[in-house]
Amino acid sequence: MAERAKVVSLGHITVTIPHPLDILIAKLARLDAKDLLAFRRVIDLTGHPTREELMQELQNAVDLFRPAFDDESPNLYPSNSMRLWQELWQTPLDVGRDIVAPALSRRRAGYGDPPPDYQRSLAN
Repeated sequence: MAERAKVVSLGHITVTIPHPLDILIAKLARLDAKDLLAFRRVIDLTGHPTREELMQELQNAVDLFRPAFDDESPNLYPSNSMRLWQELWQTPLDVGRDIVAPALSRRRAGYGDPPPDYQRSLAN
């Protein structure tokens, strides 16, 4: 997320350094052994992200869990997130219940649930 990135200017050069959490979340697209090691290393060094913090961040990035349109490039975020949860915290993760449903509920609340019936109001 752009709000968390650190921007450093050195002379005529500007470097944008992504937040470690954003880098970790991007690793969920692949989740090789080295990616699991990165999660463990960051957690060992900083104590973060906690299970709750990562859950919140994945809910904020709920669109990562949309189905892929291309069979040749499947969306691995759901299955890799479940695998990560089991590896790090030895607990199951239900992506639909734990990530998607709460995120969509917050989104609906933000837009108003149910949305106004604009067609009916125009007809009147």
